[in-house]
Amino acid sequence: MNVYDYFDKYTFLCEMYDEEGDEIVELVLNFYPFDNSVQIINTKKGKNLLKRVQLPPLKLEMLQIGNIVNIFSKLLYITDCAPATRRTLFNNVQSTFALIKPVPPSAHGKIITFIMKSGFRIVRMKNGKITKDFAMELYKSISGSNMMPIIIDYVTASEVIGLELVAPDAVKKWRKCLGATDPAEAAPGTLRKLYGENKLKNVAHGCNTLEDANQMLELFFGYDKGIPRVPYRATLKDCTCCIIKPHAVIDGNLGAILEQIATSGKFFIAAIAMFSVKLGNAQEFYEIYKGVLSEYEAMCIHLAEGKCVALEVKSLDSNINCVCEFRKLCGPRDPDLARQLYPDSIRAHYGKTIIHNAVHCTDLPEDGELEVEYFFKLLAND
Repeated sequence: MNVYDYFDKYTFLCEMYDEEGDEIVELVLNFYPFDNSVQIINTKKGKNLLKRVQLPPLKLEMLQIGNIVNIFSKLLYITDCAPATRRTLFNNVQSTFALIKPVPPSAHGKIITFIMKSGFRIVRMKNGKITKDFAMELYKSISGSNMMPIIIDYVTASEVIGLELVAPDAVKKWRKCLGATDPAEAAPGTLRKLYGENKLKNVAHGCNTLEDANQMLELFFGYDKGIPRVPYRATLKDCTCCIIKPHAVIDGNLGAILEQIATSGKFFIAAIAMFSVKLGNAQEFYEIYKGVLSEYEAMCIHLAEGKCVALEVKSLDSNINCVCEFRKLCGPRDPDLARQLYPDSIRAHYGKTIIHNAVHCTDLPEDGELEVEYFFKLLAND
């Protein structure tokens, strides 16, 4: 049992949209880790909206400020927490910026898995190409070094992946996980020791200070006059859409799914980004299934209850239909059926139920570009 499980309760402040009253309602969510039960209080009315009841699917790691949680089909946006909860769960929690340098795409999944298993939450993520100005700012700590021009050329030559990582003392923790600059000198088990080649091709970068991390997060993920400073990589052409669902991210399977796609020998990921999807957007995205699938409402709620990762997937062979072939890699919607018929498919490995089936993939060949556009053009600029 985790030491935190002995605490009586954790208290979070939440907001919920009340469709009937067309208003935002402020609520208090109490989570009791000992028996995984929840209670919801409407403080304004001074009464329970939900009496204390066990909710096994809810995990403590879902209860993060800024997250949306699904409590019996009611979506609660967590805005804050009580001081005692903050001291216990979020003591010295901070964000840092991580950059995965140009490495073979087949390594991306392994690196992401390493990061998540090291105790970091990924809260923002996207691939992109950085400018020389960005790279010079990133490596300003070695300005004047003979290596500086070589490093700048290397990291700007091809695609990188930027991430915001959250953990207690995240800046220091990430640098420790990276290991020494030279992989040959890095400690066993560190990222650079495992996957680095040399001082230049040493997998990833980490910031030295919290101030530097905050600056690089703004430069990589920020906007200038409504335009992303680092553009999204989606081509919106000859592609299919894959959404790695919130439960798969929370379960730590993001890296494994990326690896399975990248090593399939049939596909490559052209664009990747993490999104928080509002319920209205989820309903719009899944509208084609409304009145067709009985699970429509539950599908929408799940897509909106946590962070998901959207992918633009393209075929290595331009002669095959990317949408149809990628559906085979994903497997049937029902993971139980997938395990029987396509045991090596993504849903067979990582799906739980028809709703929590690891990934969404485009159904109709003509919808691939439209679904990718919905995320990488519409939601990216929302």
